[in-house]
Amino acid sequence: MPRLTAPVQLSGHVYLVYSEFPHIDSGNVYFIAGTYPTLIDCGSQRGFPQLLSNLSHLGVRVSDLEQVIATHGDYDHVQGFHELHHLHPDLRLRLHCSDWPIVQESDPYRNASYLYRRPFVCLQEEQCLPLDDGDVIPAGDGRLTVHHAPGHTEGSVCLLGLFDGIGILFAGDAIGGAMRTLDGASLEIWAQAAATWQQSLLRLMALDFDWVLNGHEPVGSLPMYRSRIERMAPMFGKMLNPWFLLEEDDTEAVSAPETGYRGY
Repeated sequence: MPRLTAPVQLSGHVYLVYSEFPHIDSGNVYFIAGTYPTLIDCGSQRGFPQLLSNLSHLGVRVSDLEQVIATHGDYDHVQGFHELHHLHPDLRLRLHCSDWPIVQESDPYRNASYLYRRPFVCLQEEQCLPLDDGDVIPAGDGRLTVHHAPGHTEGSVCLLGLFDGIGILFAGDAIGGAMRTLDGASLEIWAQAAATWQQSLLRLMALDFDWVLNGHEPVGSLPMYRSRIERMAPMFGKMLNPWFLLEEDDTEAVSAPETGYRGY
């Protein structure tokens, strides 16, 4: 399973600091450098040692982090927070309130841990800080605006900011993510989630952005440019893939592939 063994610089202040493809159990993690060092998502506990190593390549310690912002509450995006919090007890996970039940309860369907065949270790309320639509929060040397984008989960958010002159949308699984299995959900609820997600995409496409950095794109395809998203968005829901399969973790870590981006 190829996973990133060194951070990849996407712009002057924005880095990809964890990625695995094919997806095993951890989403992409992004780091925004500057006066307010910020992680966007934090992956799984299994991916944490590599995340820690990649941050160290940048001279970043966990104690340097000001915040972790979760795009949503699924296992593969938040379980690594337990390891971060152990090293930095004052650190908090910023998460939309609609996803607080996902991280505070052990429902494997809602937190998606059923995909990974591992238990979900709940977060405590005092470990979380609320996010709401329209919030503007510091990150790096800039700011991020929160855009609530329900569908993949009820509390999914995208984060829009201007960094190094580039409008960047940190999209989590709101763009490119998968629907949960119908097992465990009524068809009505499942269909409503898809309809809600489609409306979220329409609102996102009205935003002004240049790049999308999402939750599971391989490093060689990042950044995703707006033109690609404009082609993808109208296809949402046209075909639903019934063959979603997690690959077995049977290969060793590899260094970042040679791309047009600068890696460290």
